[in-house]
Amino acid sequence: METVDFSIFDHGPEAIGLMKSVLADFERDRQIHVNLEVIPWQDAWTRLVHIALYNDGPDVSEVGSTWVRDMVTMNALRPFPAAEIEALGGEENFLPASWQSASAPRDLLPEGTVSWAVPWLADTRLIYYRKDLLAAVGQDARDVFPGQAELDDCLQALQDEEVDIPLSLPTRRSRIILHILAGWIWAAGADFLSPDGQKAIFDSPEALAGMEGFFRLGRFLVPEARRLDEGQSDALFWQGRAAVTISGPWMFNYPSVAPAVKEQFAAAVPPGVPFVGGFHLAVWKHTRREKAVRQLVETLAGSQPPETLFPAFALPARTDVLARERFAGHPGYRVMSAAMRSGRSFPASRVWGMIENRLFDALPAIWEQVLATPEPDIRAILASRIGGLAQRINLTLGS
Repeated sequence: METVDFSIFDHGPEAIGLMKSVLADFERDRQIHVNLEVIPWQDAWTRLVHIALYNDGPDVSEVGSTWVRDMVTMNALRPFPAAEIEALGGEENFLPASWQSASAPRDLLPEGTVSWAVPWLADTRLIYYRKDLLAAVGQDARDVFPGQAELDDCLQALQDEEVDIPLSLPTRRSRIILHILAGWIWAAGADFLSPDGQKAIFDSPEALAGMEGFFRLGRFLVPEARRLDEGQSDALFWQGRAAVTISGPWMFNYPSVAPAVKEQFAAAVPPGVPFVGGFHLAVWKHTRREKAVRQLVETLAGSQPPETLFPAFALPARTDVLARERFAGHPGYRVMSAAMRSGRSFPASRVWGMIENRLFDALPAIWEQVLATPEPDIRAILASRIGGLAQRINLTLGS
């Protein structure tokens, strides 16, 4: 029996159990055994860099969409020939934002190849709300908040009617904060990097204005909803206590939510341009198991992926799969699908990893200042924190 080594990140016990079941079926059907490595999140980057540098490890790995370029610059990935992508249904069947991050940098692709990875999982950040609590304050159910004013009006109505927790948000160290904030920056016509990907521009007046609108949501965070990590913020909503939150696709899949509460869950696209994140399947250059690798990638990311994996891992990154009744017929997944089709991913730049980590560290400190006083000078806080960070990054890039 052939063998292939495959690594994924730790998406939680339920997801890992589902993956093991899928791989058992794969072994029975294809006569290929899969050695599964589950990488804890805190070790993810270090482990992938080790594989890339030492050509030692799995044949196929789940890789964060923004990390593909870093692996390419280490000359660690085997690019996908056009014929293999066509066998999966072609580029047109993948979400545009997912395909963009899987195929960049295009200028380094060898002739006859079209991508460095195959889009597998996709997600986005949506506004989740309680239909009953919004209706009680005269706010209609909706699939989108078209602008900041509409979101502010809704939250203000909840606050005016003394709903216990109008809004919950993660404000402690969490990548989700950056994912959410991105939509506000893009809505303002701004971006994180210059078009050539060589300069940080997230301190532009437009970007700062977008950020200011996001951080002003702090006025709707009651004391109980402040200084929460993403799990604590999600829990307030799952428990039926928060009227509105912003989070990921797992919100409809939490097992212990009371049915009466879950019936009231709905999702809407936030103001601006939705963030599209996710994970790709990358084949390492050192693999010698080409046939087994192709079959595993086809099984997981082809036109008939094992739907039991969704949404425990995330949603599929394929538009043809998202169009099926299971997703198109579910109100929440339909909203997610629309957001992911129109959304953007982070820049595929060699410097993005550094910038992402610096922002990841800076945003909780900004929230701490915003939440420290009843009427914070958010513009001044951002000018100091974000302006200084961008200057330091550009000095580093310049040197």
